[in-house]
Amino acid sequence: MNIISAIRRLASKNPTLFTTPGHGQGYFTTKSFGKLFGRRVFYGDFSEVEGMDNLQHPSGAILYSMQRAAKIYGAQSTFYLVNGSSSGIIALILATVKRGEKILIARNAHKSVINALILSGAHPVWIETDWDDKWNIPTGVNLQKVAEILDKQPDIKAFLLTSPTYEGIVTDLKPIADLCHQRGVVLLVDEAHGALWNFSDCLPTSSIHCGADACVHSLHKTGSCLNQGALLHIAQDSLIFSAQVQSALNLINTTSPSYLLLSSIEASIEYLNSSRGRQRLESLITNIEQAKEYLSQRVEVEFLESNHDPTKLFFGLKNISGQDLSDFLEEKHNIEVELNNNVGILALTGIGTGKDKLEKLANAVIKANKKLKAKPIQRERPMPLLIPQVALTPNEAFYAEHERLPIEKAVGRIAGETVIKYPPGIPLLIAGEIVQEGHLQVLKEQNEIKVVL
Repeated sequence: MNIISAIRRLASKNPTLFTTPGHGQGYFTTKSFGKLFGRRVFYGDFSEVEGMDNLQHPSGAILYSMQRAAKIYGAQSTFYLVNGSSSGIIALILATVKRGEKILIARNAHKSVINALILSGAHPVWIETDWDDKWNIPTGVNLQKVAEILDKQPDIKAFLLTSPTYEGIVTDLKPIADLCHQRGVVLLVDEAHGALWNFSDCLPTSSIHCGADACVHSLHKTGSCLNQGALLHIAQDSLIFSAQVQSALNLINTTSPSYLLLSSIEASIEYLNSSRGRQRLESLITNIEQAKEYLSQRVEVEFLESNHDPTKLFFGLKNISGQDLSDFLEEKHNIEVELNNNVGILALTGIGTGKDKLEKLANAVIKANKKLKAKPIQRERPMPLLIPQVALTPNEAFYAEHERLPIEKAVGRIAGETVIKYPPGIPLLIAGEIVQEGHLQVLKEQNEIKVVL
């Protein structure tokens, strides 16, 4: 029996519960919330009562559902995450790297990776990503650079990288996975934006089918589940023990997971795996290509294409900055995009992106091209490629004594917090690293006035 069936069965019994949650399956709702969402949303909001299951020690409906999800994704094990893929990243690092052990990390890592380093006490070894000067975004990691670092530091236990990037660029993982496993290094992939990949041959291949030991998927980003819903997959021949991952998840996850969220994860996977879901995904990809062609015939537009997930619409207009285009879309057409930089914008699409939304976006972009004044795009000065000078691990920096100083006095001091520049979302400075003059220049440009040291 799956999760939705278990909820239906229990709800049909109309039990009288003296348990959490306190609303009593909607017996009481506040007027404002009830008016907005109705009372029915509460009917399936149970705790671990008789007939349900326990996410921390699954043995019934949750276990059945996760085992089915693993089969669908081709994984050895799949875990449902109710705290987003961030919790999966943290759990994977806790499960694979001990305090003081080294983990190689691509520098465009999500902030959850930094949080995991603080919690685990692991020692990060950073590798810079390649950079696309044209689009002003990070790309993948270079295989040769990975090999050189592993040669110099053979005691590295794991390697974590992000693929796809926020903008949809995909790393060629097979040779990296082969290299890692030759050295006994566990390969972890933040594949948060790749939750749809298993359901279309037009999309890239998931990392767990390219040799990665584990990956995470933010199903809520592009699937149909509620926000926070995500997945953690352990590959068939993984170097990671699933039991260790479960233990790590139990350390950081809530003991009161929402069955609304769990059932939405289950339903999203089942739909994506159905013939209707797969057809809808194919239609999405077709509609995106048609929208791109429609735009290309009417304005001077360029799309990010190379090594790219086609569901990520990253594009720019000639002589119109991404910031100006984004502002126009929001102010004049009530369209909000995922991000922008000086070159272009990212319009994130998912299973809920219909043809009408794409047409609205395309027509609004055409109007922007007519209305906005063309001017040479000011190329941002790239962030300085500074070799990190590590004084403390993020864990040590977190627990050290801190003081707050003006940034003019920060050079030569140890950063007490991580500074991330958006876009592109790459850490400029990580807690425990020494502040350099190059950091100061970028911080001033970003109007940062203080930094914790």
